[in-house]
Amino acid sequence: MSTEPQAPIWLINLDSNPERYQSATAQLAKLGLTAERFSAVYGKNLSAADVAACYDVALNQQKFRRPLSPGEIGCYLSHRTLWQRMADENIELAFILEDDIDLEPEFPALLKKISQLRNWDMIKLADDRAGEGEDKLDIGDGYQLVNFAKVPNCTTGYALTLSGAKKLLSRPKFFRPVDVDLQFYPELNLSVYSILPYRLWSASRFDSEIDKMSGGSRKGGTSFFRNLKYRWQLAQIRKHHKSGDVQQVRLQPEQEADHGAA
Repeated sequence: MSTEPQAPIWLINLDSNPERYQSATAQLAKLGLTAERFSAVYGKNLSAADVAACYDVALNQQKFRRPLSPGEIGCYLSHRTLWQRMADENIELAFILEDDIDLEPEFPALLKKISQLRNWDMIKLADDRAGEGEDKLDIGDGYQLVNFAKVPNCTTGYALTLSGAKKLLSRPKFFRPVDVDLQFYPELNLSVYSILPYRLWSASRFDSEIDKMSGGSRKGGTSFFRNLKYRWQLAQIRKHHKSGDVQQVRLQPEQEADHGAA
């Protein structure tokens, strides 16, 4: 029996990184899964006009602690292009993975579980800091849906609904790194959850491509007061908000979910 979920799996991969693609696809194939490759945007190849069309320098100065690097701009554009595809093609659910991943054997079952959930925007499939979340909802099979005051870093893997994609696309331009932007979820009325335990992890054997493009550092262009302002903005979100109401998420019976997917 196939373990393929009804929703597409998209794998973001730079043309210059075939070894990452081979590692990810081999792991997916072992679990009975296939992914469609998306050729990632290489930030250093973007023209000044390309950058100006998507990146808001003024809002970056107001709302983030430093300018974005070419790698961060390319990374955001890669994810944003897939969100736009969801909107253009009216795709209700997609699983979006970066290529530096390690998968556990239970990963296909987790995707199936997510396909049965309703009333959410984004579910993160990985967390580079192993956060435990705030509120918890038992969704069966040993899994818990959790929300956050502090949304986890990284966009290594996540599930996204069409409603979530449209919310993420509601800004004409971006001004923070994509994973940091998700930590400002109230600005977009975006619900962000995780399901624990995680079944996908960032593979430490691969170096950060963003750091490579930045010469190993992304700390320039800031100031004490700019950094302080950013930290204060983030602290206010963590103090006054949670990234979603777990009680609003519904687990659809498997039979009904299969009927709806058909």
